[in-house]
Amino acid sequence: MLSFYLSLAESEEEKGKFEQIYQMYKGLMISCAYSILKEESLSEDAVHEAFMRILKNLSKIDEVDSPRTRGFVIVITENCAKTIYNKINRVKLVELNENIPLDENIEQRAEQNLTAEYIAQKISELPDNYRSVMTLKYLHGMNDREIARALGISHALARKRLERGRKALGKLLGGIIDE
Repeated sequence: MLSFYLSLAESEEEKGKFEQIYQMYKGLMISCAYSILKEESLSEDAVHEAFMRILKNLSKIDEVDSPRTRGFVIVITENCAKTIYNKINRVKLVELNENIPLDENIEQRAEQNLTAEYIAQKISELPDNYRSVMTLKYLHGMNDREIARALGISHALARKRLERGRKALGKLLGGIIDE
């Protein structure tokens, strides 16, 4: 599969950089996608899509072995996996909604909507700069300084994006979160 990706690279420099990324991060990407999708073939699809996106954005990567590149690769892989996950679950949700009795308790539905999956889906709807920091913070457990290093931004900017991301998420959740 590596030879396929290398054939898409435009220069020898890009081929070398991509090959390093492939060798260094492929295992991490598969485990990251698998943690979301829980299925090997779907995880491989997500990693393939992530590698295609990385190829398109190869110019944004300066150093292959850096926290910033690692964070970049993780966020791209997670976003690809979540896209696949959401496509699959939309179909299931439509099937489930057809079977819900009309007299279902509204409070029960509200509680069900506040699951971790629902919140993760809402995080995926945030703008890229907020989604990245929120993903690194809440799904990977990184602290503000680690996020700043991974994304190549200042510590103050990472904190500000987290603050704004939480506010935006609260609006998406209908004002339920008050942070």
